[in-house]
Amino acid sequence: MDLNLVPSSLYMHLPWCVKKCPYCDFNSHEGATLKDKKKYIAALKKDIAMEGYRFPNTILKTIFIGGGTPNLFMPEELNDLLNEIKIYFKFTENIEITMEVNPGLLEKKKLTDYKFAGINRLSIGAQSFDSRSLKLLGRIHSVEDIFLTIENAQLANFQNINLDLMFGLPSQTMELVQKDLEEAINLNPQHISYYQLTLEPNTVFYKQRPKNLPSNDRLYNMHERGLKLLEAANYIRYEVSAFSKIHEECQHNLNYWTFGDYIAVGAGAHGKYTINNNVYRYQKPSLPRAYINTDFKKNDFRSKKIEQTEIIFDFMLNNLRLISGFTETYFEDCTDISFNIIKQKFVKLQRLGLIQKHGVDCWQPTALGLRFLDDIQVEFLPQ
Repeated sequence: MDLNLVPSSLYMHLPWCVKKCPYCDFNSHEGATLKDKKKYIAALKKDIAMEGYRFPNTILKTIFIGGGTPNLFMPEELNDLLNEIKIYFKFTENIEITMEVNPGLLEKKKLTDYKFAGINRLSIGAQSFDSRSLKLLGRIHSVEDIFLTIENAQLANFQNINLDLMFGLPSQTMELVQKDLEEAINLNPQHISYYQLTLEPNTVFYKQRPKNLPSNDRLYNMHERGLKLLEAANYIRYEVSAFSKIHEECQHNLNYWTFGDYIAVGAGAHGKYTINNNVYRYQKPSLPRAYINTDFKKNDFRSKKIEQTEIIFDFMLNNLRLISGFTETYFEDCTDISFNIIKQKFVKLQRLGLIQKHGVDCWQPTALGLRFLDDIQVEFLPQ
């Protein structure tokens, strides 16, 4: 396959959880048996091999193992899968390999074994340091579990750790928001994801709205308080909800946000690739059983060519999340579309104070624009 852009990232999805949270709209399922996991791993290996033949010249810079709860799989199983990926893809010397983990299901030995398997970055789903909030969110871990997981991760010599933290929780006060952030900052992770609880369709919270959700004014104040605390602690905001110490940005997510190409492995995983300036997206079957029964030799995963108007929206949906924005030249290089087609939209957004121009041809969302990012992105929706 003659690719203009060879994917540099791979996403692998492990779809099972102990319990599905009421706010979660990810492709996750309860109740995996050992037999299910064994069959799933066998399917993953076939999937990896197929992708290896599709993208034979790939040198991976990042791998992200998401879920579900990936740490329901044993370290030796992850080691086996990463070795399988190495058969078909080359790795850069400093490859970033992230695994999502949930506290309460880990101990030092297990974390050490994950490190030995090749995982070098952890994304820990803390969500809150308040016991009542964790219960309302349906989390199965305790506050103590978060501290223990961080301690064990550091003892296992993980030097790149992200903490997920949510705000806008039911009955949450400004004092609880500040406490959550202070606890997270005191743990000194390299990266913090700080994002608002949203009620997504097909979730329990969407069907049964939680009581005592904060008002829009209070949500704004919570967000602003978070920005100030994180900035004071030298966490740099480089994306709408992502904050890192200097040079500790998540490289895998940066590839998504800068419209890079990536390979999809696992149930429901999405991929993107480019051939001769044409952009394609594809998805693997979502249900674990359907995925396990897939004939990977057919290579039929609903690859869809993205039309010009969709490419523009796709690009803006991702790049405008970045504080740094993008240059007109970069847009044209990624999309093979002249920026002049959409320039007047940016002039309009600039007039509204939502977008600013930096230097010769760089466009960035303003502080106001980041607050109303959906309104900016709507401008680029295909008609």
